[in-house]
Amino acid sequence: MSGTLGNLADRGAKLASNPARIDFEIFMEAAQNLYNPEENPNGAFPLNIAENQLMTSEMKGQLSSIIRHNEIPDWTLKYTALLGNIEVRKVVAEFMERYLCKVPIMPDSIGLSAGASAIIEVSSFLIANPGDVVVIPAPSYPMYTNDMGIKSGMERYDLQTNDALQNFGSEAPVTTDSLDSTWNELNNQGKVFKILLVTSPDNPTGSRYTEKELRALAHWCIQHEVHMIVNEIYGLSLIDIRDQNLKADYPAGRSYVSFAKIMHEMDNDFLHLWYGFSKDFSMSGLRIGVVHSLNKNFMKGFENANVPHLVSNMTQWVLGELLKDTRFIDTYILENQKRLTGSYKLMVAHLRKNEIPYVPSEGSFFVWADFSKYLVEDSDYGQERLWLDIYHHAGVLLTPGGGFGHEKKGWFRIVFTAVPFAHLKVAMERITTYLSGRTN
Repeated sequence: MSGTLGNLADRGAKLASNPARIDFEIFMEAAQNLYNPEENPNGAFPLNIAENQLMTSEMKGQLSSIIRHNEIPDWTLKYTALLGNIEVRKVVAEFMERYLCKVPIMPDSIGLSAGASAIIEVSSFLIANPGDVVVIPAPSYPMYTNDMGIKSGMERYDLQTNDALQNFGSEAPVTTDSLDSTWNELNNQGKVFKILLVTSPDNPTGSRYTEKELRALAHWCIQHEVHMIVNEIYGLSLIDIRDQNLKADYPAGRSYVSFAKIMHEMDNDFLHLWYGFSKDFSMSGLRIGVVHSLNKNFMKGFENANVPHLVSNMTQWVLGELLKDTRFIDTYILENQKRLTGSYKLMVAHLRKNEIPYVPSEGSFFVWADFSKYLVEDSDYGQERLWLDIYHHAGVLLTPGGGFGHEKKGWFRIVFTAVPFAHLKVAMERITTYLSGRTN
């Protein structure tokens, strides 16, 4: 059989020729050679994939208990509602209302899809026409490009934020003034500014938007008839910024709320929220994403477009049973944040020791760190060369900054939850040894 791409559509040939993300193939290599202090002490540390390995044993134990002690209901073997089983959506709505949103959430305002990527894909497909633009403050999650571009045909515009980046957390990464400039620029190019997408806590910086900042952006979007979407997929994975070893990194008096509060008060068709259980609940393999919108036409369209993206009924049932146990959820969230803070403190201590600038994280699994003084040249090539050199000599795989859309070179994302605490300590010691042998 021929190996040529000529028998594919143009989009098929493009996808066959370009990896979804630059670091995935090397991640699979590192994942087959994981560090183990007894069995593989020279193994690798893949700190580039956004998974929380700190709470997997607790989650695995709870899910196993649910399956072991409950009879699987008949409905799991049948077709169910296209937005998700109504009883499960009621439980999810109650969970979001109690833990994340802190405002009333009606079950008919949420839909479930097979992962956050599916939520993103279907939402953009419904909101935008091919060629419309999604504006995203940079640096930001690389896979938004594919999730919003492959099916819906949206174009990504990376709105450049403060070059130094250390100001993240003390001022808004994006302001209405910068949106005005972007609006005018895109209009002059004959393009449609259709969606403003922000992530809070952010990927990769870990920064959060304050209530005041979110309100200002929401008012601007409503005025300009731009859909504003806030992705809160890391909404419960928060760092304890009051910790004695961390609090100097954070300004006082910043007030945070879920975007759902602003949506509830404004009740406007241009405001939407995304969530998912992959990150906060260490279950990326179960594929459960959530969209919340008060736009009834959007939700109806989502229902009709969601057919290929349904969450398996078995997974929905297990999720519903999990969320009903509020005692477990209470304990889990607190312990998760405690472990997140511990690993983050370890990471920050090593970055400070090596005089590596970083953006103080308020949530998520990431540290966004500036290794630019170690670049052989200030370019994409120099950035990729340093990334591979760290991996090949230290066995630590970071995420290179190239896909995050920011113009400044030398920044890398480090996932401090990707390995157990004791392994993270070894990984950072290896980086310290590697950097001590470099001149800058």
